[in-house]
Amino acid sequence: MLYLASRSPRRRQLLRQLGWPFRVVRSTHRELIRKAATPSANAMRNAVGKARKAQLPVRAKGVVIGADTFLYFRRRVIGKPRTMREAHHLLQSLSGKSHWVYTGLCVRDITTGRLATSYERTRVTFKRLTPQTIARLFARSSPLDKAGGYAIQADRGELIARIDGSCSNVIGLPLELLRRQLRRWA
Repeated sequence: MLYLASRSPRRRQLLRQLGWPFRVVRSTHRELIRKAATPSANAMRNAVGKARKAQLPVRAKGVVIGADTFLYFRRRVIGKPRTMREAHHLLQSLSGKSHWVYTGLCVRDITTGRLATSYERTRVTFKRLTPQTIARLFARSSPLDKAGGYAIQADRGELIARIDGSCSNVIGLPLELLRRQLRRWA
């Protein structure tokens, strides 16, 4: 059985696309970003923490998936904005520029404790955004529960100029990488 240690509705939706049965479980891991660590190390460390601290049912068997997604822009890690004002400021600063989306991924065998960890990195370039465009984006999708304050699935051609890499990574779960990791366990 697969267990997804995430409350993200976007990760659930992406995992459903693979067609494998899974259950969603909570994780008690608190995300932590270390300034001295690389973005990939931060993403993987948080993914491992989420997988290790997943609240699994008694006698659970199978694997648990932990993931952590954030933006990296101007040598700074950017997570979920705390306020609408912060989200608006964030999108204004990303306007017309490129940033990286990192997702750390951890697959943990519940019985043996064996871990497989890796990360995906995708470059995203925004179009120039007006305040009106940002307001329309926020009307379609709340920015407060998303890394970077945006959702590419809510874009109607106004936000993204270019994506170099995995689109599912930008949404929050790099499916191509997850497939490869799970194949190694079969």
